[in-house]
Amino acid sequence: MARRVKQMGDDQLIATIAKLQEEIAVQKSLDLTTLDMSDNNIVARKILRAKYSFLYDEARIRHTRFSGFTNAISE
Repeated sequence: MARRVKQMGDDQLIATIAKLQEEIAVQKSLDLTTLDMSDNNIVARKILRAKYSFLYDEARIRHTRFSGFTNAISE
């Protein structure tokens, strides 16, 4: 029972990380085409990266196994 609950939590964590990773990739491509970043965009980018970093670290602490993602921030 405990393993199943952990697996469900890990699956949700992996899905959230994958979603944030996609958002970061889209944002990187948009940042390259934007000439003047507004303060709101800069803050939103920092919040997105902080969320991703926190959840990525949480997955590492939980020893979550998933080979489908890498650290999008360091790429």
